[in-house]
Amino acid sequence: MNSIIENNELNLSNLFFFILIVIKKYFKALLILLFIFCLYLFLRAPAYSSSVSFYTNYDQTSKIPSSLGFISSLAGGQSNDSLGFSVSDYINSDNFFNFVLEHDYVINGSSVSLVEHLGKNYNKIFSLNPISILSNINRNLNLSNNLSEYDKKLSYAKGKLQSEMSHNEDQETFLHTISFIAVNDSELSKQVVEKMFESIISYSNEITNIKGAEKEAFIESRLLEVKKELNDSENELLLFLENNKAIDSPSLILQRERLERKILLHNQLFISLSDQLEIAKIDAKDNTSSVFLLDAPSTSAYKPGRGFLEKIFLITIIFLTPALTYEFYINRDRLYP
Repeated sequence: MNSIIENNELNLSNLFFFILIVIKKYFKALLILLFIFCLYLFLRAPAYSSSVSFYTNYDQTSKIPSSLGFISSLAGGQSNDSLGFSVSDYINSDNFFNFVLEHDYVINGSSVSLVEHLGKNYNKIFSLNPISILSNINRNLNLSNNLSEYDKKLSYAKGKLQSEMSHNEDQETFLHTISFIAVNDSELSKQVVEKMFESIISYSNEITNIKGAEKEAFIESRLLEVKKELNDSENELLLFLENNKAIDSPSLILQRERLERKILLHNQLFISLSDQLEIAKIDAKDNTSSVFLLDAPSTSAYKPGRGFLEKIFLITIIFLTPALTYEFYINRDRLYP
């Protein structure tokens, strides 16, 4: 075995031959590992991936009818006070998981909730995947003993759903892509993705409706106040005109102009609030959404995850890395004289 460091320089040729020697030494062990992995892939149930993509940056510029546009200019323009929400935060919430999991899906010809389907093995420990075994043991140890059987299924189903779904967001274009992987059932993966998108739409509409209803109640109360102030100002001007038949002095002219400006201001506020009340009523019952669908939910023609050859390559690298490290260490005296 020749040194890989000569004259304080790395000898690439000797390094290459050393790596070949290590590969030859551990070749049988590597073949056994690859055989076990291929057997695992063969025995594992087929998986199907479905996805949906949509934008969340749609913004309606104005909801005021053109015939009422001049009122908006008097009030200083129409502000955009719509409440946005983070898709990333929402799809990690219990609201989202409960919406998706507690609905029924057509599975093997029967209508079954995702809680029952994904949570049926909530007390199962053993699995073909060693990582799943550790995860199941850890989950069972941390579960509270006070939970009902349904709550345990729901908790397990949430973990399964979260592990099999993915979400990507483009920060520049606000394009979101959500995907889900289902085992043995390509239609189920598509159904779940459809329900995920429906949940996002439903929550988006719920925000708009609730804020619209709150604004409607506030504007109605304010409109009553402005209407009373307008009536009081009109009555005040009427009384002034009745008591002053001839308005020829500067003082009386100034008082009349002040009363007229006060009435004009209250009248403008009353009209503006009336328009905003109509907009709030529309928002309270608005079923449209700022979420814009790009690609409808569909099942991918390709298997999810990395390709077969890529997996083989990664396993080989993962196996050889500690082997090379070990061989470098035990042969350090000869490799680094």
